[in-house]
Amino acid sequence: MKSVRGWGSEMTFDQELLVRAQIPAEDERPPVGLRLVRRFRVVAVLLLTVALWAIAVRVFEVKRFIVPSPELVIGRFFDTPEFVIREFMVTLLEASAGFGIAATLGVGLAILLARSALLEELLYPYLNIIRVTPSIAIAPLLVVWFGHTPTPHIIVATIISFFPIVVTTLLGLRSADPELINLMATLNASPQAVFRKVRLPNSLPYLFASFRISAPLAVIGALVGEFAGGTGGMGNVLIVSRSNLDTPMSFLMIVLSGFLGILFYGVVVAGERRLIRWHPSVQLD
Repeated sequence: MKSVRGWGSEMTFDQELLVRAQIPAEDERPPVGLRLVRRFRVVAVLLLTVALWAIAVRVFEVKRFIVPSPELVIGRFFDTPEFVIREFMVTLLEASAGFGIAATLGVGLAILLARSALLEELLYPYLNIIRVTPSIAIAPLLVVWFGHTPTPHIIVATIISFFPIVVTTLLGLRSADPELINLMATLNASPQAVFRKVRLPNSLPYLFASFRISAPLAVIGALVGEFAGGTGGMGNVLIVSRSNLDTPMSFLMIVLSGFLGILFYGVVVAGERRLIRWHPSVQLD
């Protein structure tokens, strides 16, 4: 096997190829312009969508109470910016609290289930009950029990985002390489060391995959809770604006709800790229 000099020591030819595969040369990376396009492609698609929306409304002469133009929707924000921002922040805080609770409970329960097959057998039916029960049916009961407070909205956001975290994290903890586990056993490693060195790092890509699903679901859960009853939040504004035939305000709340879901998803992706950038599933431009 051919040997080459590199990095101050002797390497085989195969090792040199591996280094090149893992650390591409600077001239092999995409051009700066292409990387900028990739980073801002979401914004470009959004602007194109808004432009097509504005053109379609004008060309087909759509009535404003059916589909308002983007100018009307934006103008509705500037009519009462403090009110819109306040309601947006209410939903943001409720969704954040729900997702935080779901992540904490979900990861903790997944760790317990991974350590005990008996506990998994006993609790998994109840997890399936939570999964199949429609949150829109639970929300009115929560309003009766906890009143017109943010608590029912947070609980619904927690419930709707809880199941994916538990199941996917449990899968990650259980799918660790058996050869690595056997190697740790031959080294007399404790179960805690096996968990910390093998199972936990292996589960991180699965964990962030569940967060990608659950974070936007938390926004949906908060909105569902606000639909069922409440005095604040974008879901409550949607109900009031629909009753008043204020279509521009309804569209504004829909757009802001979508933006909030994208924001949650983006935060998860940023954390994923920061914490597990070593994993092949994380693509860095």
